[in-house]
Amino acid sequence: MTYIPRPGLTLALLLALGSPLSAQTVADSGTFIIRHSGDTVATETFARSAGTIRGTLAIRNQRNTSQRYTVIIGPDATVAMIEVAVRQDADSGRVSGKVVERARVIFKEDSAAVDAMNKQGMETRVFGTERGAIPYLNMSFALLEQAVRRARTPGAPGDRVPFFNLGGGQTLSARLQPVGHDSLALDIGNVEYRLKVDDQGRVLGAAIPSQNVLVDRR
Repeated sequence: MTYIPRPGLTLALLLALGSPLSAQTVADSGTFIIRHSGDTVATETFARSAGTIRGTLAIRNQRNTSQRYTVIIGPDATVAMIEVAVRQDADSGRVSGKVVERARVIFKEDSAAVDAMNKQGMETRVFGTERGAIPYLNMSFALLEQAVRRARTPGAPGDRVPFFNLGGGQTLSARLQPVGHDSLALDIGNVEYRLKVDDQGRVLGAAIPSQNVLVDRR
């Protein structure tokens, strides 16, 4: 995918986009195991450095879909950019897997510029959003953890987080409220997530009670 830098994107950010993970100090890492009614439906492995999250969300479906992402994080825990590559692998192994879609979203103030490449070609669109919006990738708990970290940043509204839906470009306002001393309730639309968190904002486990979904962190 051809990428054209947009005004306001700094040289430091461009350098960060091209930095290999091995060149950065990993501050935290882990794997989320996502189960529905007891069956594992997805796993998410991620590594976090001071200004970057890199991860892979592997979904157990017929095409073995995986979504590999890179997130660039600002000093105030906002997301400056996310890049996602969607890959599908054949079950039999006789056919090579392939990347079927790529997308890059750059957040600036109250807009999100999306460059997407799929089998139809390249499309560029600009969506309105809210400043500080966190990208929402279905079943990514590393990105939900980023929302918790953003909410705990000084100056951020601690009980509300805007999410930019990567699946459709909508912006949703989510409520975040404490439940006991080590858990949070995160309401995105009509779906409630229960997140077990530590003092640093790390998500240690989660549940979606209405959907019989449980999430463990390893």
